[in-house]
Amino acid sequence: SRNAQELEVSAQNLNCDYFALDVSDSNSVKSMQKWLVDKFGTFDILVNCAGAVRFDNIVDATEEDWDFQISVNLTGTFLTCNKFTPIMNDGGAILNISSTLGLRAMEGAVAYCAAKGGVVNLTKAMALDLVDKIRVNCLCPGVVETPMVKNFFKNKKFKKLALSRIPMGKAATESDVATTVCFLASSASSMITGTSILIDGGWTAQ
Repeated sequence: SRNAQELEVSAQNLNCDYFALDVSDSNSVKSMQKWLVDKFGTFDILVNCAGAVRFDNIVDATEEDWDFQISVNLTGTFLTCNKFTPIMNDGGAILNISSTLGLRAMEGAVAYCAAKGGVVNLTKAMALDLVDKIRVNCLCPGVVETPMVKNFFKNKKFKKLALSRIPMGKAATESDVATTVCFLASSASSMITGTSILIDGGWTAQ
């Protein structure tokens, strides 16, 4: 998170360390790389889960909308992988969080679809580059009850429309995503690399 106060509270609850980071800023990522090396030397698991969305179509989207979503969702994933992979242990795992919209399009989300589609193919390319060292996989959640989505769900019409598209009729929970992350980061998935796993309640099966 970029919010140090939120991170401090979470770190206290989890009994862990934290570092406030803007993934779209290469200097910020370099600073965290140095912090990781100084504090831990190396590490095993990287989960790229920073994300942002602004709904826009190809006519109404501004360059600022485009740049913002590409920089956070796609460039941020590249920067962390580019700077952190060299200090990861062999046998480690990287999880990139994309979206169902990285695999199929939706009207009114042109920049987000482009960015998340980029994350899916970036994952495949990285998996081949790192095949002898680190496994790289991608998660493609559908609608997940994150704070951002709960804020969108305050619009009852939007919530009804979003849930109506999901065959299981409900949004995924943060725990649904976290348990899949844990599986892909563990030795239980030792033969899985370069793949994308959907967590969408059957939405893309339609």
